[in-house]
Parts: sequence; structure tokens; C-alpha cells
Amino acid sequence: MNGAADVEKPPQFTLAPPTPSPETSAAPAESEAVLESDSWETAALQPESLQPESLQTEAFQAPSPFDSDDTEVLEELANLLQEISPTTAAPVEPAARPEPPEPPAPPPVSMFEPPIPQPASAHPAPQMPAELEHERLERLLKFVARQEPGLRWAVGLREDRTTLLVTDLAHGWIPPGITLPAEVHLLEPARRKGTAKSLLGETTLAATYAPGDPLGWAADYEVTDTSSQPRELPEVDDLGWLLSEATHWRDGLPRLVNTLAKAGAAGTGIVDAELDILRVYLDTSRYQLLAQYPDVDAGLLLNCLLLAATEGIAARNRLNANYHFAWFQVLNAPLASGWKTGA
Repeated sequence: MNGAADVEKPPQFTLAPPTPSPETSAAPAESEAVLESDSWETAALQPESLQPESLQTEAFQAPSPFDSDDTEVLEELANLLQEISPTTAAPVEPAARPEPPEPPAPPPVSMFEPPIPQPASAHPAPQMPAELEHERLERLLKFVARQEPGLRWAVGLREDRTTLLVTDLAHGWIPPGITLPAEVHLLEPARRKGTAKSLLGETTLAATYAPGDPLGWAADYEVTDTSSQPRELPEVDDLGWLLSEATHWRDGLPRLVNTLAKAGAAGTGIVDAELDILRVYLDTSRYQLLAQYPDVDAGLLLNCLLLAATEGIAARNRLNANYHFAWFQVLNAPLASGWKTGA
């Protein structure tokens, strides 16, 4: 049949012939012709779509020789198709939206209410002093005590707000070699007795040191400004001449002391080597004096005063020379006699 045998024919279903009737007598011949015809193409048997609705409609549109009387069979087929096909399409669930992140938990509520800010005052509060008064006195006291820890020292604040520094070595005299704070005052030359505390007199605040007391570290305190100004006293008239006379043939003093006293008073040049020797004499006298502390020899004390005055004038430091010689004049003066002459 022109290559039709090579094409696979769809399977044919054999149905029982219905009971012949006068109205359908010619139907078998016509139906056999239709079944044997090549008009049944393969494409006609394949469903056009997988959707249930199209299957239902096309099932009834297919050509069939039993459209007139086999209504019951067709209805059963239709019902069967409806049962095997999904009745309704499953609803598509919408994609789940990502939930927004939860807000951070609030900080725990403190049981104590925060302080209410106070409005700034028109008048700022006065600033606290960087150093309290008693701390200042302690700093000054330990500054000098570190230089000569073998002596008793005392520092006090007077009613006139001046700061007084004393030691009980010799009536309140401060020996040479002690660097003094710039803010202290010293006692004027006079004969006195008593401890360092009693030499202060009336004070509003005081601090004392005794040998063996802890001194701490200098780095623990503020920097102390130093000066020679605390040794300033009223100037002695004719200081150079009086010093030259006092050192002339003085027992216990080398001849070099008088020579340098005259040179310093005249303003002539002094060799550095001679000045160094004079300072050795002064240091030796001072060490001997401190070794006798607290009871010192009066003659040794006067010689130490002359050596200190000579060193000052030879080094052109008249302020120090004037201080030590003024103390020499007072302590070298004869004591007042208790005898009174009659009229």
C-alpha cells in the first residue's frame, strides 16, 4: 500500500457488534470501512495537551461510529476520565517572605537612675590647690634634710604667711654647703638655745625632722626652686677690711685664709688652685663641727664662720660672705656682764 505497511498502525480494539436493527442495518458495512481506512492517523490518537480540560473536550469530538446509540458507554468513559484527571489544580503557595530581623533587645534597665545634669554655674568652683600647705612644708623640710640628715631641722608657717627654716646646730645658723629653697626665710644672727622646734617660735603650721626619720625619694615631691636669697642680711660695713683683720693671725686658721681674704676684699685675681685648697679647709672644719653636734666647740664654730665668709668673698659671692661674717660678729661679741657699776 505504497509503503503503508512500514508504518506502525495503532492498536485496534474489537467491540462486540450491537444487535442489528432496521435503522442500523447499513452501519456495519459503513463502520468496517471506516475502521479499515487509513484515515485513522497516528497523530489523531495522541492527545494535543496534557491539560484535563482539553482531554475531556477532545474525547467527545473523536469520530466514532457509535455516536447515535452508545451514549451510556460514552458517559461511562467521560466519568472515568474525570476520575483519573485532577479535578482542580493545586493552588500554588506563594513564596514565603523573609521575616524582618528582630530588633535588638533594649539594654537592661538599671535600678539606679542616671544623675540629672546640672546646669553650668555662672561662677566656676574654685580649683583646689595643686599642693596642700602641709605637703609643701614637708617637701621643703625633706629637701634640706637630705643634704644633711645628721642635723635636726624644722620648718614652720608664720602668721604673716612667711616660711621659716631652722636647725639647732648653732643658734639657728645654717652651715655652708646647704642649698636652700627659694621660698624660705632664715633666722637673723643671735644667741639662742633650744631645739629646732622651739627655735621656730609662734607658727600656724610646722614640720620637724630628726636624724633617722624617713626621707622618702626626691621624685615623690615636686621640684623645689633654690636660691641664695634666703641668706640675705643687712650688709656689713667694710666687710672686706673687717674680714681681713679677723683672719689675721687667727689661731686655728692657715695663713692662706688671710691672704685670700685680702685678695677678695681688694678684688684682685685668685688662682683656682688656691680657692680649691681654701674649700678643703672649709669642708674639714664643717665636718669637725658636725662631729661635735649637738654640743659644738665655740672656737671651732667661729673659725668655720670665718672660713665660710672668706670662701664667699674669694668666689665673689658677697651675699654668702656677708651672711657668715654677720653671724661671726654676733657670736664673737663678748657676753653682756650681769654686774652693774655703782653710781
